[in-house]
Amino acid sequence: MTPGSESGSSTPSAPQPPWRISLSSPSIDSDDIAAVLAVLETARLASGPATEQLESLASETLDRPSVLCSSGTAGLMLALRALGVTGGEVITPALGFIATAHAIRAVGATPRFCDVDRNTLCVGVEQLDAAWSPEVSAVLPVDLLGVAVPIEEIMALAHGRDVPVIEDACEALGSSAGGILCGTGADAGVFGFYPNKIITMGEGGLVACRDDKLAQKVRQLANQGRTGAGFSFEGEGYNFRITEMQAALGASQWQRLEQFIAARQQVAGRYQQGLAAIPGICAAPHRNNAEDQRSWFAFVVLLEDPTWRAALRESLTRAGIETGLYFPSITDFSPYDQAPSAPLPVTHEVSPRMLALPFHSALGLDQVDEVVGVIDEALAEIR
Repeated sequence: MTPGSESGSSTPSAPQPPWRISLSSPSIDSDDIAAVLAVLETARLASGPATEQLESLASETLDRPSVLCSSGTAGLMLALRALGVTGGEVITPALGFIATAHAIRAVGATPRFCDVDRNTLCVGVEQLDAAWSPEVSAVLPVDLLGVAVPIEEIMALAHGRDVPVIEDACEALGSSAGGILCGTGADAGVFGFYPNKIITMGEGGLVACRDDKLAQKVRQLANQGRTGAGFSFEGEGYNFRITEMQAALGASQWQRLEQFIAARQQVAGRYQQGLAAIPGICAAPHRNNAEDQRSWFAFVVLLEDPTWRAALRESLTRAGIETGLYFPSITDFSPYDQAPSAPLPVTHEVSPRMLALPFHSALGLDQVDEVVGVIDEALAEIR
């Protein structure tokens, strides 16, 4: 994976890629390739019919007006700015990818970090309330690892205090809880399409908006503040557009979304079945509500003892199996080590015990069994 990606740091002493079993891999088929090639045979490489098609597919699935943009990080920035967040403090969990903090800082606000629930590893109202300050201007919960936050409760708390909610659903396309799809219960929900996501466009993002007025504002901001055809501008703006090639790939992939989700659930189930017999390791997080659907962005395990992690990674490396560190606390990194924060006991206790295993839609069940076998042998020696 590329430096700075959400894959986490590469395994120490890693063999040269390609790995025998890689941490993640996009699932690209002949239809995807044909869709991109079809765009290249036209003269319209941006802001064309492929972009319109993908936005239409997204809006239909999510039942919300949806606007494409260049990345999930860009989507978070657009949602914050469109909702009027240009200062104050934005509460977001410390356990997660650093993009949330970067987006908050980029719009002129300050991240205020909160802890997560021990069972879900996501933020809930208890953690938000514990972190609240008079300076809070927005709340940015994260559907970590594809697990849905309690969005109705979060919305009630935040709107009761007159602040908007931007849901970071970049890892949770297709996940739901209580019948509510991730990214559709807040004022705005943001999705990302990096190669390790459920569907990919290489890079890309999407903002699902509560109404057409907000969507219009997001679209205007994403396109240099443009308000109409030609040179019509108002206010600030960015170039956060995507290309037609990206949109064509995304539209082709979107039509297989349910297949990708089902494949990931099968791989996750195989991991859970195999790991259940191994002492000292379990899937993260635990969530047992039968009404919830988890689309499984990644498969992360929790080790009983954090001192086991380095040795386990080394054993997996020797077997040619790639792993990742999902996730260190954002407060481990400058400048966020100086940011305002509530106490983070769960984040600091859980993060050193987390390890991401190979996981993607095309991962073979025999490969899962091999990874589990290496883990079993390694932990038997480590414990």
